Amino acid sequence: MKRNNTIGFDAIYAATGDTTLSSYARFIIEAMSEACPRRSYFRMYIPDDDTTPAYDRIAQRDNVESMEPDGALWRKMSWLWRWFRIGHDLKRGDVDLYHSLTEFVPWGLQRKGIPTIVTVHNLEFLSLQRQFSPLYNMYRRAMLLSSLRRADRIVAVSENIKHDLVTKLHVDRDKIDVIYRGCHARFSEPLSEEHLRQVEERYHLPKRYMLFVGTQLQRKNLGAVIEAMPSIDEDIELVMVGRATTYTQHIRRRVKSLGLKDRVHMLHGVADADMPALYKLASVYLMPSLYEGFPPTIIEALTIGVPVIATKCSSMEEAGGPWTMYVDGSRDSWVGAITEVLTNEELREKMIVEGKSYVSRFRPEVIAYNIMNCYKRVGVDISEY
Repeated sequence: MKRNNTIGFDAIYAATGDTTLSSYARFIIEAMSEACPRRSYFRMYIPDDDTTPAYDRIAQRDNVESMEPDGALWRKMSWLWRWFRIGHDLKRGDVDLYHSLTEFVPWGLQRKGIPTIVTVHNLEFLSLQRQFSPLYNMYRRAMLLSSLRRADRIVAVSENIKHDLVTKLHVDRDKIDVIYRGCHARFSEPLSEEHLRQVEERYHLPKRYMLFVGTQLQRKNLGAVIEAMPSIDEDIELVMVGRATTYTQHIRRRVKSLGLKDRVHMLHGVADADMPALYKLASVYLMPSLYEGFPPTIIEALTIGVPVIATKCSSMEEAGGPWTMYVDGSRDSWVGAITEVLTNEELREKMIVEGKSYVSRFRPEVIAYNIMNCYKRVGVDISEY
């Protein structure tokens, strides 16, 4: 059957590990492939063949293909290929639209007549400038503005991102579509008691725990929760899932100084298939971050049916909705919120029920529909008839 359109994706993060950008890229490609199985073809462009099993599973779909640089020279100089040569490969492959799932747009696509969509995930360098060097801030701003100028349309992953693009970077608001990060279907699937037990044993999970999921960066503000723990019921522990960084050592030192070594657990390299169970077994999900472009872990927790407490900042309320509990970030606010959610069963049940209802708007098919409308605005219609 003849395909109407071929869509190219910047899949560099889709092919890599377990970061937020990686899971976002895989989610979008998979959602689009599922929504348009007959009339569109999707090509994932990556700089080399060092991929993950999660990426490989997507590449096995009938309407998805993985593409690498053509020739040993370009594979060796993959960064140069991604910047300047990929346009040649897109044109040769009759790609009708290039969707960058990162904030980077290759040079030369305009001259080749290939419409381009660019995605903006976070602007933390604008909101938390002191956490980055001036040189990094200058570089990030310059590169981002260049990509935004050359893209035909911009996808902002939250209204907060759109607001910052317009007010801080002076981008034309009519060029921006707000399309949220969605929640993978595995978080909606039923979990057997046997699977829950296996995950509990595999990771040596405590009987009652609070959960945080994400890379352990300074802006994630995990220290705020650590400081609150001595004033929280000793029966409740903290499980942190995500990639370690240099900031992790600071967390470990503070945990030790507060005598919390037996109550704080760090898990790295958790399998995607085990994540729904880790959420399900948690008593409450915590998001103490000082800034998020859009926090997908809040959606995942609410979809599973776990009450959420988050810092009231950036896009938290867009993700969490009215029945997530928000705090100002102080130690006392965390102690009070955690204690209330853990002890007030009526409130807890209300947060779970209303939270599940709210996040239905982030289903994969909803996100795919919104992306298709974005494509239409640059003249590429891949909707099914």
